[in-house]
Amino acid sequence: MNEQTSGLSDIVEPAVPVAAEAGQWPWIAATLIVVFLFIFFFLFLWKKKWPAYKAINKLHRVRKMMLAGEASRQDVLILFIQELRIGLKLPQQLPRQAPDIFLSQDQQKWPEFLLQLDRLRYETGAAPTITQLDSIATQIEVWLRRYCR
Repeated sequence: MNEQTSGLSDIVEPAVPVAAEAGQWPWIAATLIVVFLFIFFFLFLWKKKWPAYKAINKLHRVRKMMLAGEASRQDVLILFIQELRIGLKLPQQLPRQAPDIFLSQDQQKWPEFLLQLDRLRYETGAAPTITQLDSIATQIEVWLRRYCR
């Protein structure tokens, strides 16, 4: 009888403790949380900021066209205004009152900015200078970066 029991003890291996496998779950859970946060951030950025990024890129392309002389200055001005409207999701006729999301300092600049745009757009005889167009593009870019909805 002693011989039969001694042969079995060499064949059966001890089982792996369950606690050793449970150590991987916190890493898996943390990885899933990070992935979900990344996806949420990307969707938020895409929904809220994508129009502004597209408008800013278009603004830069129009600026390059202006400096290269590929478009008239009146056309460049109209394209700048269009990108402002698209980026801030404003109606086709720019409102005389600044959008509600503007800070007080920018709400004071808005009517002056519109007056300058109207003067440059409808003034007969003289086309806007490159310096004026550049300052308009800079202001539009600031507002797009700040207030894109």
